[in-house]
Amino acid sequence: MIIVSQSEFRDNLKKYFDLSTKERIIITQRGTNEVIELVRKTRVEEPYLTSDEFINAVNDRIDRFPDKP
Repeated sequence: MIIVSQSEFRDNLKKYFDLSTKERIIITQRGTNEVIELVRKTRVEEPYLTSDEFINAVNDRIDRFPDKP
């Protein structure tokens, strides 16, 4: 397991993406007790939005929160 700060991860994305094939990567977030785990998968099992579904979801969100005068 490799533990890195968010800034170290951001500055060396390719390095940590490559290492994620062999190692568990944990990214710490400054000022919080939360961490992010970089997980490499061969395929995505969770449903994701299609382009049309994404556009509709964004438009719905915009309609619910119009610009304030």
